[in-house]
Amino acid sequence: MRSKRWHRRLGALWLALSLLLGGYAPTAAQEETTHIGYGIHFGPNTDVSTDWVMRLGVDWVKVYTIESAYAFRGKRVLYRFDMGYPDNWEAFRQGIAAKARAIAAAPIEAVEIHNEPNLSHEWGGRPPNAWQYAQVLRVAYTTIKRIKPSLIVVSGGLAPTITTPDRMAVDDLEYARELFENGAGAYFDAFGYHPYGYNLPPEADPFGAQPLVFRRTERIRALMEEYGIYKQIWLTEFGWMRDPREDGFQCSNYDPAFTGFAWMAVSGKQQADYLVRAFEFAHQNWPWAGPMFVWNMNWQQMDWLEPCNHMRWFSLLRHNGEPTLAYYALQRMRRYPSRYVPRLWLESDSLSADISLFCPQRLKLGTFTVHNIGYPSALELTVLPVNNGQLFVEVDPPRPRLGQPVTVYVNALDLKLPGQYPVYINVRTVIDGRAVSQSVQGYVTAWHREGSC
Repeated sequence: MRSKRWHRRLGALWLALSLLLGGYAPTAAQEETTHIGYGIHFGPNTDVSTDWVMRLGVDWVKVYTIESAYAFRGKRVLYRFDMGYPDNWEAFRQGIAAKARAIAAAPIEAVEIHNEPNLSHEWGGRPPNAWQYAQVLRVAYTTIKRIKPSLIVVSGGLAPTITTPDRMAVDDLEYARELFENGAGAYFDAFGYHPYGYNLPPEADPFGAQPLVFRRTERIRALMEEYGIYKQIWLTEFGWMRDPREDGFQCSNYDPAFTGFAWMAVSGKQQADYLVRAFEFAHQNWPWAGPMFVWNMNWQQMDWLEPCNHMRWFSLLRHNGEPTLAYYALQRMRRYPSRYVPRLWLESDSLSADISLFCPQRLKLGTFTVHNIGYPSALELTVLPVNNGQLFVEVDPPRPRLGQPVTVYVNALDLKLPGQYPVYINVRTVIDGRAVSQSVQGYVTAWHREGSC
């Protein structure tokens, strides 16, 4: 899934070119900056110290109360903005505005609009309705952006599930399609998703016998691209459930708090291994993925939950407060530097062609696509080919949309000598009033070669 990207190692010429054009070209080290973020859920109303989060080494925290955000200075904070059923739309709008003003005053960088809207229990037992949630998202997005435009709005993370006969749970792919059909793609900056691994490793095939796996995220991504939506997917919940028997709790399907979950249990060692591998897999294979939030840190310390409640067994802390193997594994795992700075990402083919000097001609060099990594708004793009005097370079279209392929053509009629001729394309936009550019490089190889043209 990784693209062939010649622009990763352009050297001094690329840097000088971009600076000359007034833009910004990342160095090789900066280009390696990861697109993902490392996050954890921290629940309210427990006596667990926030030091556990600090020592874990994550850069994002997902919280459930606005007050909790103040406990994580120095971290990026995602706040889950739960909403009631909108019986009165005007009152609903006013309630969102009041809450949004409180969020805007807090150290919160992103808000997730409700939770798992494809499940009935998130709507007070009413059947989930994608059209209605699209309207909720529209009202929430426009209201929040009016109050604080810089807040990143994430759609409510969908639960990976299948549609039940009573439609109290709706298949996440079906629900997402209905959302996009109803225009919801215009009302979020990132798409929220909850790709739990259930009892399979993170690399499990999403088209296998068990389709509800971590990589089901790829099917969500394909659906987004089908509708022309090239925004990040944030994994606002994911994880694996540890087997309660390891701590001496004999939980089974006969326990109401554990019914339907026994088959998902994995060992503590597997939980640790799968979590680390999930981060690495997303880093290596999903350039469109944003922050990833492990669920959860401290649900074991929620004394009001039944001992066998499944939510407890996703925790990184044991019931006695000691860290699990998963906690230590995440603490030690390799992390890639992440400043989470909005930027452009260019995906291209090899952008290369051979030509004989006996028959110079205009030819197609290849295509590339521009994606938006983490910027909470639409971007206007300008593509500027750089002509080096011997090759005339053209692009189509010169002002593409995000996700729209750009075709590069070169006219080699004036080439006289054999050799490798570089081609540079600069993509420019404006982010927060600052000119930003990214470059892509290709080349034409000319040969003294007779034969058909």
